[in-house]
Amino acid sequence: MLIERLHLLLATLQPVLYVDVVSALEGEGKLLSQPHTDAHPSDSQGPTLPDGVWALLTLLVAQYISPDIDPTCASSVAVAIECFVCAIDLLDDVIDEDQTPTLQTLGVARTLNVSTALLTLAQQAILSLSQQGVQPLTILRLLNTLQESALVVTAGQHRDVLAEQRPTRDFTREECIEIAAAKAGSIMRLACRLGALCAGADDIVCEQFSELGELLGIAHQLDNDSHDLYYLLQGGISTIASTEAETARNIKTDLVRGKKTLPVVLAAQINGTLQNTSSSADEEKEEYLRALHEGILTTWGICVLYRERARDRLQEIEAWKPVTPTLRFLLGFE
Repeated sequence: MLIERLHLLLATLQPVLYVDVVSALEGEGKLLSQPHTDAHPSDSQGPTLPDGVWALLTLLVAQYISPDIDPTCASSVAVAIECFVCAIDLLDDVIDEDQTPTLQTLGVARTLNVSTALLTLAQQAILSLSQQGVQPLTILRLLNTLQESALVVTAGQHRDVLAEQRPTRDFTREECIEIAAAKAGSIMRLACRLGALCAGADDIVCEQFSELGELLGIAHQLDNDSHDLYYLLQGGISTIASTEAETARNIKTDLVRGKKTLPVVLAAQINGTLQNTSSSADEEKEEYLRALHEGILTTWGICVLYRERARDRLQEIEAWKPVTPTLRFLLGFE
């Protein structure tokens, strides 16, 4: 249903743009994703989420709140989320200079243009609700929520970019959490909130789902940052020293770019100062690696804390009625 709805939306595009937009939406994890045989060694960790998880999350939240909701209405809002998240992912890849398959295929200029098209399609998907008899006030609330989230995500990304120019020792763990909340936290908050809004949920339920999404988004970001660095850490000094060369194979470059992720900031605080791992003496590198390992473990501990807070929100929601097993799985509680 979601794929069909997405194709109907994409049919409005000019043919030359359509091809590139579909290419982006066929990326790993996206709704139109194609099978991949060259997965990264670390990708097999943990349960596998279905492709199009963002759209599915919005749809299932809406159906949980209102089981009789018009599927066309709910799927239109879900497709809007799919387009929005894909657009943000493309911009993030360009900013971080990650050599993803989509970026390698399209190049920077076409990727940026596709991102613009996807942001527009997200709004168009919500505006199409007027053709399905949805009240104008509901459509306006959905659009306002989308726009507000877009500005929060953009501000979070901007802070992340500016942070690269600041000394790691001047960064605090609170700032790291704020950036994670503005980026991954606000995106998952949006996916949950739009599902609740389109289903006609009251303000209390909307806020419960919003907080649930934000907490899980922060936890996911912290886990992702830790997992990427832990994978690099398994190779020891040589792996970290060669991180820049590995960029071409889409391996994280947080240390090289000066990304102020929480494990990196904690490692700098533990070690006293962030050393240049590609030119320091072996003893200093080993000391930093130990600090980085401790920073990763601490970050995972904080990640668990946010997941427990999210579990509390879920229990508040389930005081009304239990969520479906599928929704619970998508939220990461199965």
